Amino acid sequence: MTSNTDGSAEVEFTHKSKSQEAGHTIAITANGIPYSHCHSAKACDNELGELGRRGNPSTFLPIKLGDNNDCNVAHAYTGGFSSSGHSALLDTKGHLWVCGCDRWQQLGMGSSQGGSSGYTWKGGRLWQEEFQKNDYVVELLRSLDPSLGNRDKPTSLQSSSRRWIRDVSLGGDHTVILSSNKKDVIVFGKGGEKQLGLSSKPWVSSPAKSKVLSSPTADISAVCAFRNCSMTLDARGEVMSRAGKCSMELKGIAKALDVCRKRAQKTGLIHDEESKHQDEENAQ
Repeated sequence: MTSNTDGSAEVEFTHKSKSQEAGHTIAITANGIPYSHCHSAKACDNELGELGRRGNPSTFLPIKLGDNNDCNVAHAYTGGFSSSGHSALLDTKGHLWVCGCDRWQQLGMGSSQGGSSGYTWKGGRLWQEEFQKNDYVVELLRSLDPSLGNRDKPTSLQSSSRRWIRDVSLGGDHTVILSSNKKDVIVFGKGGEKQLGLSSKPWVSSPAKSKVLSSPTADISAVCAFRNCSMTLDARGEVMSRAGKCSMELKGIAKALDVCRKRAQKTGLIHDEESKHQDEENAQ
């Protein structure tokens, strides 16, 4: 895929994440350089930092990560509601980076010990204009499974990027993280609609393990989040569990699930559709 960045030059992208409602896109080049822009001027203006960089929001511009801009990106994720988007990146070393709206603490920049009391940004600012490295999520995942990241030696940059986190999905005001052990699901952000799948229904929550979405036995292959809904998928792309307002009768939920499945197929998290249909035919 190629996109114009300044009206004349073109940059080739190998991966794109396009938010359905927040109106922004993050794309990654073959060299791991992330770019972002607002694909919808109606829904996105970058006032809350969802693009993770400054400059013209309607133009694809590169994103800088780290003090020396020396981080390469493997995966990008976008989400949020109109005019309140948030974004996440996984770099090639497996670290999580987040930016954008944090009104409901959907960026997870606080210890799991914060619980429903959450955290407060310095100066009271409820957004981040630049990507921030989130170490809290990896710390929580490793506390839940001390062997995480140590089982197998990464064989490629892609596998190294998933040494701790297998998948990420961003809902309207919350975030869902799947551990690389395929069992633990971490959630944070708004929880008033039960979208976090916790034993209680907190208004907001710091990173915590989801009782409803995590699986003690069967492997989880991918996670999906949209508006006030969270879901987990098995290797065939079938829904394993759900939390929040996930009725297929609700506007946009079926489409969001389809988009999530296609993303998971493209990134190798679940079987492609052809294999899935073949398996179904063989089972009949």
